[in-house]
Amino acid sequence: MTELTQPQPKKKRFKSLRQNPVTMKELRSRMRGRRAFVVLTLYLLAMSIFVTLIYATFAASSGPYGPNARDAGKAVFMGVLAVEVFMVIFVGPSFTVGAVSGEKERQTFDLLRTTLLSGKSLVTGKLISALSYVFLLLIASIPLQSVAFLLGGISGLELIMSQVIIFVAAVTFALWGLYCSSIMRSTQAASVMTFAGALFLIAGIPFIAILAAMVSSPILAGMSMSWIGEMLLLYGGLLLSAVNLPATLIVSDVILVEEDALFFFQQSFGSGGSTFWFPSPWWLFLILYILLALLLYWLSVRKVRKIANQ
Repeated sequence: MTELTQPQPKKKRFKSLRQNPVTMKELRSRMRGRRAFVVLTLYLLAMSIFVTLIYATFAASSGPYGPNARDAGKAVFMGVLAVEVFMVIFVGPSFTVGAVSGEKERQTFDLLRTTLLSGKSLVTGKLISALSYVFLLLIASIPLQSVAFLLGGISGLELIMSQVIIFVAAVTFALWGLYCSSIMRSTQAASVMTFAGALFLIAGIPFIAILAAMVSSPILAGMSMSWIGEMLLLYGGLLLSAVNLPATLIVSDVILVEEDALFFFQQSFGSGGSTFWFPSPWWLFLILYILLALLLYWLSVRKVRKIANQ
C-alpha cells in the first residue's frame, strides 16, 4: 500500500476526507435499499413503545392525583440513556469489528494494497462509515429524551452532558473494535476479543472493585478510619467511576443535581471541617476516553501499515 507522505492543505484534507473512497463505498452499501431505513424505523418504534411503557408503569403505580411528572421524566430519560449505552457498547463495535479482518477473509485486502489509499485513509474511512450510522441512531433518540423536558424531569445541561459522554464513548468503543479487527486474523476472533474487552471495562472492573470492597470492609470496620482515609476513598471512587461509562453517567448526574456542581464540588472531613475539592467524573471520563481513542486509532493505522508491508 503506497503511503502519501506529502503534507496536504487543510481544504484539500477535508475534501479528501469527504471523498474517501472507503467511506463512500461503505455508506452506499449500508444505506442502499430498505434495510437501513427499516432498522431506523423499527428502532424508533421500539424506543417509543419503551418510553410509553415506562410512563404507563409510573401512572399505574401512582395515587389518585396521577404520577409525579418529575420522577416519570427522570425515568424516561434514564431508560432512553440505558438503551443508548447498550447500543454504544455492543452495536457500535459490531460495525467495525470486521472492517479489516473481513477484508482479509474476503481476500480483498490485497486489492486495497495496490491502490494509492494510505493506511490512515483506510482506517479513517472504515471508522467514519461505521460511526455515521451509529450517530444517526443516537441523534434520532434525542427527541424521545426531550419528552422528559415536558415532564420536568431533567435540565438541558443534563441532556447535553450525557450526549457528549455517549458520543465520545461511541467513538472509543468503535475504535476498540477496529483495533481488534486489525490484529486478529478472523472476524469471529476479533468479535470475541472486542466484546470481552467491552464487558471487562463495563462489568469486570466494577465487579473487581465491589469484591475488593467486600474483602476489605471487615478490616476497615475494625479500624478507626481517619478523615484522610475517607477523603482518599472518595477520590478513588470518583476516579474509578470515571473509567466506567454507566457509572460516569450516574455519578455525574447525581453530583450535578445534588451538589449543583458541573466540574468540581466541595466536601468537608474531620472535626476541624477541612474542605477539599473533588472532580465530577464526566470530564475525567472525556479526557481518558479521548486519549484512549487516539491511542487505538494510532495503533490501528500502524497495524494496517504493517500488514500492507508484509
